Amino acid sequence: MHFIGSDLGGTNIATALVNEKGEIIEKDKRPTEAAYGPEHVIFNMIEAIKRVARDVGMENVAGIGLGIPGLVDIEKGLSIFAGNLGWENIPVMEKFEKEFPKMPLFMDNDVRVATLGEKYFGAGRGVDNLILITLGTGVGSGIIINGKLYRGKTYSAGEIGHTTIFSDGLYCNCGNRGCLEVYASAPGIARRARDYIQKGHFTIMTSMVGNDISKITAEVVSKACDMGDRLAMTVMEETAEILGIGIANYIDIINPEMVIIGGGVSLAGDKLFEPLRKTVRRRTMRNAGEKVRIVPAELKDESGMVGAAALAMEGLGVI
Repeated sequence: MHFIGSDLGGTNIATALVNEKGEIIEKDKRPTEAAYGPEHVIFNMIEAIKRVARDVGMENVAGIGLGIPGLVDIEKGLSIFAGNLGWENIPVMEKFEKEFPKMPLFMDNDVRVATLGEKYFGAGRGVDNLILITLGTGVGSGIIINGKLYRGKTYSAGEIGHTTIFSDGLYCNCGNRGCLEVYASAPGIARRARDYIQKGHFTIMTSMVGNDISKITAEVVSKACDMGDRLAMTVMEETAEILGIGIANYIDIINPEMVIIGGGVSLAGDKLFEPLRKTVRRRTMRNAGEKVRIVPAELKDESGMVGAAALAMEGLGVI
């Protein structure tokens, strides 16, 4: 039995043909090309789906799952708002239903489908209460409670990136101030490193980017940290502290067995995870904080497309 999952991102579309064990049989990665508009993006997704199904045939695909960024209405099949795509009230499912009229189709937020991927086929296998947090261009999360994905009344549960960490902090693109995303996302990490440099702090990061500090990224900070750079280590420790405060609040509310950390920033490894775990232990209620496991995602950049396929499997009662 085969399923297809397509994960729509601001930069790329990742699509996979997956079996019921979550194993990838065929995959496709292509540019999103959001600047050309939603019709073009959806066309790219449809073409990617057709390509991964080419060898087995669409007649042998049991269902298709879609991971769409931002706010979605899964009942109406709408992308309500996706800032990184410039989308607002786009009838996503309508286009797919016309292209695949007899195919079972399922859609949800991209981080929530990644959560399903980790729950069924990744680090969360056998865990009924967990949180997945993704750290990349933004900060998002998905929640599993008693084995089920929790979406909330308006399908917007898990927006940890837009919880307030500093009441008088920097303005976020959501309109709030002091959001976790402003500080713990990849752009936030890079911005804080540049701010320190502009204040006169020495760092090897300056030479790493040819004295053009606009080229400093979270990856540059991570590499400099590995090389023992004191400023990079400070930025990473600050990130772990800020993120730890946000996660500790989350743990005290949800009381999960496990917190899975994914996304590009999570690839920093122990230099992020070790201080993060210490902060969480220090700031959570003892019973919750001592028992929760904080682990890296297993599926890494495949969690979205595998999770989208898992959405179809779950919808069809296969898992």
